[in-house]
Amino acid sequence: MSRAGADGFPLRVFVHAESGIAVFSAVEVVNDSEGKGPEYHVSISKAGPGGTRVRCDSNDANWALAQLGVTGWDEDNHVPHGIVRNFWRTVAEPLIGKECSCKDTEPVIRENKGDFIWRPAPGAAGV
Repeated sequence: MSRAGADGFPLRVFVHAESGIAVFSAVEVVNDSEGKGPEYHVSISKAGPGGTRVRCDSNDANWALAQLGVTGWDEDNHVPHGIVRNFWRTVAEPLIGKECSCKDTEPVIRENKGDFIWRPAPGAAGV
């Protein structure tokens, strides 16, 4: 399925029926303070009991990324106990590989025996 996201950039959804893995792919400008401009964003989740969405493990996420030909993207999650894994890459070719400064300043929270890492956004409540 393909449509425009809230900011007018393209949004595509891929679902692998056998594994229950769903991938949302979009172009977004989340925070341009990093000077990266629009970024490709891929979020991945998996069908759980009763059809609810659950977080996939890193093996499932890597498999889904490989199916899309996505390599070298930066996993960066900021939702407390979120159910998706978020991967990012700048659209601007010269800036590929520039990591978000949050990785140096925000605390790291590890879940699932270290398989999932997220960082609370500055000033986030309830973390």
